[in-house]
Amino acid sequence: MQTILVLTDFSDTAFHAAEYACFLAKYYNTQQLILLNSYFLNPTALANQPVVAMSIPDLQADSEKLLQDWQTKLSVITSESTTIRSISTNLPINEVLDEISKNEDVRLTVMGMKGKSNLEKVLVGSTAIRTMAQINMPLMLIPVDAPITIPKKIVLAIDLTTFKEAGKEHLIRVLDLLQGHVLVINLARNERYTTELRDEIQLMHDLLDKYNVEYHYDTSNNVASAINNFAQAHHADVIITIHRKNNSILSFFQKSVTQRLAWNTTVPLLVLPL
Repeated sequence: MQTILVLTDFSDTAFHAAEYACFLAKYYNTQQLILLNSYFLNPTALANQPVVAMSIPDLQADSEKLLQDWQTKLSVITSESTTIRSISTNLPINEVLDEISKNEDVRLTVMGMKGKSNLEKVLVGSTAIRTMAQINMPLMLIPVDAPITIPKKIVLAIDLTTFKEAGKEHLIRVLDLLQGHVLVINLARNERYTTELRDEIQLMHDLLDKYNVEYHYDTSNNVASAINNFAQAHHADVIITIHRKNNSILSFFQKSVTQRLAWNTTVPLLVLPL
């Protein structure tokens, strides 16, 4: 793996995600790990929230100091072959991610979920939703209580009605890298798999049968609950979903469903752009 990008707001949740990323970097011999902090203050996210006034120079100085501290701490976890560097910026996170994706071979972006305070939940939650809607790179959301481990049991949630049009490059690259046991949970809005979705099912098998895979089907209307329950029952290490970029509807996951899925699971969630 060339580069892992870690988004941080310097919370305990973010540090746990950074530790998780370092563990992955060491296992997969990642060449570079980038720590990114955006101290851009979103007026919408901060509405009705008490915030201590700070100048841009103060925010920049604090950001750079904390990033340096994190580099020192995290360097103990990563291997000597992995270079850690940091980026501090006052630009919106989506603008920075777009620029980084053009200049760096980022194979995975990692960030934490489940902030402890109400303000942290607003900031992290809204940032996650905006990031999922716009990012061009695979995004892994790490719950604060997720164990740090190499993902070997993978739940892949597929919406059969949109799978045919979904880009497969990121998915194949991730599955080739992880080389784990893939549990596919097929989600559809009706039970007529064999008639209406025959082509999609065949395409799915053509793409995935080369892996260590088993297939399951679910017609539940509560998508987040179905995925979470399935992942918990099968002791999954990671859940993989696919979403539409630049769209208020993230595949069949609406924003509220995506937030519930991310905030109510202890399993890391890997979101792939469509």
